[in-house]
Amino acid sequence: MIGRHVITSRFSAPLAGMALAGVFAGSLALASADGGGDPGGSRAAALSANHAAPSAAPEDREDRESRESGPPKLPADCKPEKAAELDYANGRIPDEELCPLPQEDESLRADAAAAFYELNAAYHERFGEEMCVRSSYRSYERQAELYESMPAGMAAAPGNSKHGLGIAADLCGGVEEEGTPQFEWLEDNAGEYGWFHPDWAYSNPYEPWHWEYGGDQDD
Repeated sequence: MIGRHVITSRFSAPLAGMALAGVFAGSLALASADGGGDPGGSRAAALSANHAAPSAAPEDREDRESRESGPPKLPADCKPEKAAELDYANGRIPDEELCPLPQEDESLRADAAAAFYELNAAYHERFGEEMCVRSSYRSYERQAELYESMPAGMAAAPGNSKHGLGIAADLCGGVEEEGTPQFEWLEDNAGEYGWFHPDWAYSNPYEPWHWEYGGDQDD
């Protein structure tokens, strides 16, 4: 076995060298074809790919800057000073007369929305997140659906809800439970922004999540 090993070793090195030489020559030929005669063509392609990779970075920076700049501001086309001029029946306020809230698919009357944005900013500073809104303005039809589907006393009759006036919001994210830091913070601070938790909502029915803007404190 030793002899056979020696013979194999004598011829395997030259053969391996020839094979490597062939592979190297093939690599040069491919590099010449792909890189215009420059074996570094593949490296140039890699560098080009590296330069293209950060294309998504500007969007990432924009998102980060948006988060760092704090919660959204009241849209410029919302006019709180004109809210008192509105004269629509409960639940019949046109969409164009409402102001969108930062929370998706939620809206309020312009003056209530303006105050909410300020309250939302203060809440964000305290808790590091925006307020959670489960329900805000409701159309007459939506209020009718709730009145029919919910237990007696849990929804005002259509045409009688403060939601239909665009000045009420049902909150979540901790506010819906009395005694939580979120609920207690709102009790202590919401009044500075024109928002309050009506007296009836402490007991009849008990709705810690229901908050209203301005006005009196009956239903």
